[in-house]
Amino acid sequence: MLRYDASAVNAPPPQLIPLLDALHCGAALIDRRGVYAHVNPRLAAMYGRPADQLVGKRIGQTYTRGRAPEAKLNALLRNLDHPAEGQLFIERADGEDLPVVFGVRSLELPEQAASSSNAEFAVITVFEFSQQQQTLEQIAELSDTMLDQALRLRGDNHELEARVRERTRQLHDANMTAITMLAVASEARDEDTGNHVRRIEAYTAAVAQQLGLDENDAERLGYSSILHDVGKIHVPDHILKKPGRLTDAERSEMQEHTLIGERILGDNPFFATARQIARSHHENHDGTGYPDGLAGDEIPLPARIVHVVDVFDALASPRVYKEAWPPDKARAAILEGRATQFDPAVVDAFAACLNNATIQPL
Repeated sequence: MLRYDASAVNAPPPQLIPLLDALHCGAALIDRRGVYAHVNPRLAAMYGRPADQLVGKRIGQTYTRGRAPEAKLNALLRNLDHPAEGQLFIERADGEDLPVVFGVRSLELPEQAASSSNAEFAVITVFEFSQQQQTLEQIAELSDTMLDQALRLRGDNHELEARVRERTRQLHDANMTAITMLAVASEARDEDTGNHVRRIEAYTAAVAQQLGLDENDAERLGYSSILHDVGKIHVPDHILKKPGRLTDAERSEMQEHTLIGERILGDNPFFATARQIARSHHENHDGTGYPDGLAGDEIPLPARIVHVVDVFDALASPRVYKEAWPPDKARAAILEGRATQFDPAVVDAFAACLNNATIQPL
């Protein structure tokens, strides 16, 4: 067990250490100075160093060749209260650079309010950039394992029920962090991707509720929408970032991201809705979309919803090939596509969300 020097490292909450150490991804606790308070075995392996050589160091101090991404790290620490995702590289002990995607979530503990001696921490989770398929399998495995543990704890005792609720919350947070990081990785060349996927999640959930889905189903559709473009991780930069019109061959390769995304998401039930969205969110109401030429109710409802909100956000956001459209102009384009490109009922629900401000564009 690691020993912590209280003068240099704030002792981490002991109840979280077993959870972090059990994760198949890299994970660590950092304090507000950016100092590693705990590093799990997977992250230590990514660095190629023992964990006790990392604990007590600021993240920037793990870069020994003067190439620390100081601006990105400083921005991250200044906004530690807000969820963040992005790309970095880890400088390994063998001199190699390991590209990773990371997610950071602030950690709120009930006992912090009762004791001023408890430091505030954030959880950082790290995935190797090239292992998105393995990561998805790990999310599903984590989901199955933790739910099974939670069910075994279920009983009449209030303490056990509280532990079930806490395990469920931890599962949800771990899954959401990993899923969002994968979405960032799939479009990592776009600096706004993290904000884009959060907007798509919020817009999708709002429209789903406007259509009459209950809050739990709407939330499920929302987090499933985050992975709508995960297949783009296999689209080359020269296509994804091309400022001009795509050639027919380039357009065909771009459209393959729908099928690739479905394959990446595998066959685990946890990703059933995400698979529907990944494959079908470019299908048009009149049957002119891709990849299957589905029309009307043949298109799964989650994909119909994401089609509308994704196009709206793409129009209202800056892209390498265009300036951002004013929200009113983007809204008009969505209304114009009603009953041709988009499901009329979804468009009406989307317009209602804009009117009642449950959707607030950029």
